[in-house]
Amino acid sequence: MPSEEDKNIGTIIPKSTFGRQLLAQEFSLKPGYVYCNNGAYGQVPKRVLKEQMKLMNEREEDPEMWYRYNRERDLYFTAVTRLAEFVGSDPSNLVLVENASTGSNNVLRSISLHRGDKILVTSHTYAAVLKNVKVVESDIPGVEGVHLDLELPIMTDEDVIVQYERVIRENEGIKVAILDHITSPSAIMVPIKALIDLCHKRDILVLIDGAHVPGHLPLRLDELGADFYVGNIHKWLFAPRGCALLWVHPKHHAILSPLVVSHNHLEKTMADRFVPSATRDSIPYLVVPNALDFHNSLGGLSVIQGRNAELASTASKMLSESWGTEELPVAKHLRSPNMALVALPPVFQDNFPPDEDSCVKLMEKFHKKNLAVCVTPVQGKLWIRISVHVWNGMEDYLVVKEKILELEKQLKCTEKTLD
Repeated sequence: MPSEEDKNIGTIIPKSTFGRQLLAQEFSLKPGYVYCNNGAYGQVPKRVLKEQMKLMNEREEDPEMWYRYNRERDLYFTAVTRLAEFVGSDPSNLVLVENASTGSNNVLRSISLHRGDKILVTSHTYAAVLKNVKVVESDIPGVEGVHLDLELPIMTDEDVIVQYERVIRENEGIKVAILDHITSPSAIMVPIKALIDLCHKRDILVLIDGAHVPGHLPLRLDELGADFYVGNIHKWLFAPRGCALLWVHPKHHAILSPLVVSHNHLEKTMADRFVPSATRDSIPYLVVPNALDFHNSLGGLSVIQGRNAELASTASKMLSESWGTEELPVAKHLRSPNMALVALPPVFQDNFPPDEDSCVKLMEKFHKKNLAVCVTPVQGKLWIRISVHVWNGMEDYLVVKEKILELEKQLKCTEKTLD
């Protein structure tokens, strides 16, 4: 049988067009805007936007057919079936939600948590997930978050595993571990299978935050062995924003229902409970097949990942050498293929504390210069996290280099202001 990547390919877009040519042909970014932060919000191809608008018009032409007579429902199940094959899942184990944070909320509010139970997170856990855990702590007396300070450098799988072994050994009562498949602030690709096995040996439920994974790494969710997995489709897989997957092991189907109670809430199967039933815009879900078609037209994951990984490695090396700084001290096999971290020059480190306020201020300054990059604090230092996708070329990272050098020079002259 043909694989998902063999289906609906149509005309293959040559890899030689990746970069500025593909950007002009297929995407809508404004001229002069250097977008090296795909890891934040993704980018939707014009052909997927066109299908999204087509379905919006169809809905307006006959809302009754759309909502009451199952047009939306039929398209939803078609989308789930296509996506399930792509991520290696039985369709019954997969539902679509707005984003990874929504999926994580669903899981944490479905698991039976009681006084004395603990939730394991790390210093690299996404901020919204940490807030979710905080709310659970406040809502359920006696439930506690356990924080692992995941320390660098990380040169082997064992460097990660031993840190998890220690925190689990030292903290009895961990009920659920939230594991990042790719850490958001630091772009570390953890040894996820080994960590799942470690947790399960100690009867710890595993919720994997794979926000950055679909379209970035190969996935075989039914084989992975987790209890729950969430991942965005709108970051690396070209779907419109507000589209993510929630995978649930069959043994947990019965406890999962949407956060909002609506018409389908008491249906027998998890799949039916998550079908869009309230009056809302679910079209980002429904164009997942079109997003997959576009992904396949680029040659599929192996072509995209190979090209992006090479550019990310070359660009991060160039930036660290140009700024006289360092790349994140993580072994190559544990680095995200499409993202990389480079330390900002010393003058930034001297004048900006490594916290979220500094990141917000610096990113705003860069944005005013038509540059989108992520600034992130990791282990007491400020880093630039670059993202690489098919519309990026080396010239984008040369712009990153020059913009930072300009701001470095300005900061040296004006001491603590970049205005």
